[in-house]
Amino acid sequence: MLDAILHLEPRTLLQTLKLETRPHHERAERVVRLLSPELTPAGYRRHLEALHGLHAPLEAVLATRLEGLASELRLPERWKLPWLEADLRALGHDEASLARLPRLSRPPVLPDVPEALGSLYVLEGATLGGQLILRHLSRHFEGVPVGDFVFFRAYGEAVGPMWKAFGEALTRACPEPALAPRVVRGAQDTFDAFEAWLREVNVDAHCRL
Repeated sequence: MLDAILHLEPRTLLQTLKLETRPHHERAERVVRLLSPELTPAGYRRHLEALHGLHAPLEAVLATRLEGLASELRLPERWKLPWLEADLRALGHDEASLARLPRLSRPPVLPDVPEALGSLYVLEGATLGGQLILRHLSRHFEGVPVGDFVFFRAYGEAVGPMWKAFGEALTRACPEPALAPRVVRGAQDTFDAFEAWLREVNVDAHCRL
């Protein structure tokens, strides 16, 4: 399907990514429980712990693969791990317990820049979509001491501009249509890793109940 797309009226790389990752995105969304009306503070904390276990190894890989584009992509502004750790500290974690949290043992394979950009697309898209989750959490936990939702507040009022800047930087970094399948593959593999990890930690959590 992707080959056919590339030989029709040109799409932007972001459009191609959205189309080609839709099934992967939908499967990943189904394992997120943060919009549940039955979400408890403990469930919220477990989900943040799972996200920590994903972001810690993945951001480390992306920092290495995208080192030459760090300024262009504004990577220091985009790392989410410090925000996750701030939220988890508000929920009772300290430096020692954060270090003991389980982490994704097999991050998606991102051999080079195009695949890493596809992976970053997933993280940035999740930040954009996280605004819906933020509104729900703010209402759902009103008056409950669960912290300030630092991770989901992300870039604050700059969420839209940061997404636009990412799309522009992505297009500049991968201008050749022949690179699109590799970017898509990195995004698909990241969605799949996210889904598998969330399923794994949810099973572990239920086994501990």
